[in-house]
Amino acid sequence: MATDQSLLHRFVISQLGAAGLDRAQLIRDTGVPDWSMTGHDVHLPSATFSRLWEVGEHRLGPDVALQVARRYELSSLGLYDYLFASAPTLGAGLATCGPYITAVTTNHRFDLVTETESESTLYLEMLDGEGRGRDHTQLWGLSAVLSRARRVLDDPLNPVRVSLRQAAPAHVDGFRAVFGSATLEFDAPADSMTFRSADLDLPLTTADPILAAVLEPLAAALAPPPTLASAWPARVADALDEAIEAGAVSLDSVAQILNISPRTLQRRLAESGTTWRTELDRARSARLSRAAGSLSGTKQAELLGYSDAGSLRRAARRWSAGSHSVPTVTS
Repeated sequence: MATDQSLLHRFVISQLGAAGLDRAQLIRDTGVPDWSMTGHDVHLPSATFSRLWEVGEHRLGPDVALQVARRYELSSLGLYDYLFASAPTLGAGLATCGPYITAVTTNHRFDLVTETESESTLYLEMLDGEGRGRDHTQLWGLSAVLSRARRVLDDPLNPVRVSLRQAAPAHVDGFRAVFGSATLEFDAPADSMTFRSADLDLPLTTADPILAAVLEPLAAALAPPPTLASAWPARVADALDEAIEAGAVSLDSVAQILNISPRTLQRRLAESGTTWRTELDRARSARLSRAAGSLSGTKQAELLGYSDAGSLRRAARRWSAGSHSVPTVTS
């Protein structure tokens, strides 16, 4: 079961209380054990944190996660914050988010990826969660990272792009207040925040190499971040279906649908123990299975993005040599 450190709950509850909500009522309504608000190293089910955001939205409106993140206080998350703040640069600080995420949660994973020479993206993945609770939790995660970074920089910091899996809201004023001039993308395949690579070299005002050296053994003792082996193949499968439907299936076109670089797409699949070719064959085989028997070989080839039926038959033979269940290709 995925869990979150009660440090997260304490900070959010304190901010919702500052916004006018009754603290005791909030704790009761979300099912947060009262004793967990004072104990150390207490983990609660991640569903409790999601419920906290749902209650907050009901009482304070749809921008509740953004409002709380804008008031983020450095050191609220203990070791996790100190690891970030003691780093020499923004990039080095963001790089601590991924390997040390289990200091605060086993339900998330951060990955900082160099997309191009000019852009780097911080991805946030969630293991368990759905609905508005998930939307708020992910939005909080990204916006809190941004607020924390701004606390320890002399220079202004605005992301280039913010991509969110949630549906577009009726109004984006709250998003603009947090993310500034960044391009906002909703209904995206992943929750992420993209920075100019040059901004990653900005020095942190709290950089402390001595403290960083002291924290290293503590950080090394943390459990590794959660694995997400099934997440990317599933997303790639959806994107492949979309690309095949559009008649333009290629590594570049699928990467564009996923809003990542082709190199990053290949890396994600490799981390999940698969390859682009394997997933492409899998998608085409599954699509052919759904249409088998109802279309001619030429139409089947067209459906799967092949130039002719011969190319499809050769691919089908390759699939049959692998592990895919292959339907009969008609002549």
